[in-house]
Amino acid sequence: MSERTASGRLRPLEAPRSLAEDAADRIREEILSGGFLQGEHLVEARIAEQLKVSRGPVREAFKLLRAEGLLEEEPRRGTFVVSLSPADVRQIYGVRAAIEGRAARLLATDPSAPVVAELRGLLERIEEAVAAGDLAAVFRRDLEFHDGLCRLSGNARLHEVFVRYVPMLRALLRLDERVVGSLDEAALQHRPLLEAIESGDAEEATRHAEEHSDHAGDLIAAYLESLPGADGP
Repeated sequence: MSERTASGRLRPLEAPRSLAEDAADRIREEILSGGFLQGEHLVEARIAEQLKVSRGPVREAFKLLRAEGLLEEEPRRGTFVVSLSPADVRQIYGVRAAIEGRAARLLATDPSAPVVAELRGLLERIEEAVAAGDLAAVFRRDLEFHDGLCRLSGNARLHEVFVRYVPMLRALLRLDERVVGSLDEAALQHRPLLEAIESGDAEEATRHAEEHSDHAGDLIAAYLESLPGADGP
């Protein structure tokens, strides 16, 4: 196939991924899957050896993951997987409440049929996972629904803030699985939000979105506070 476009201009080359980005992907996967535990010390040289790369890309990968909030560096001690305190959880879910409440308001102010249909499809995927009894899928679909809520709001910067917190939110999913009351509850709690958006009730949509996030954050924070040795918020 020719490398020239119809206008006679060369198509730009696709930028190759760096080793640091690939290393960050591998480390992130381990954190989010539970392979690396909260508070675990990550040794640069050891990870470089496992990935069969030099220490430079791993060092850059650590910087990327610190920016995402998944790693933290302690002076003279090294790099550690972030440990989430109850206060951390409440703050993260407080951010969710603010941005998702705003997204719900925007959607309810002008509820277009295509947007409502897409949200309904995302909700149905949660309900299908519930019907299958697939807990991990339920929480993946749940995150997709909330991502869609922000993405479809029309406010790109609002969605950017949500995406910035996705890695941290995924790290909390394993905690969600321990505190959720039932799978049915996980599905049913989204239905009133969708109905408020569809009916154009901006106040009700905002309330449901904020209460949903605040409730989830309180449940997870309470779980962390109940663990042996917890220091509280």
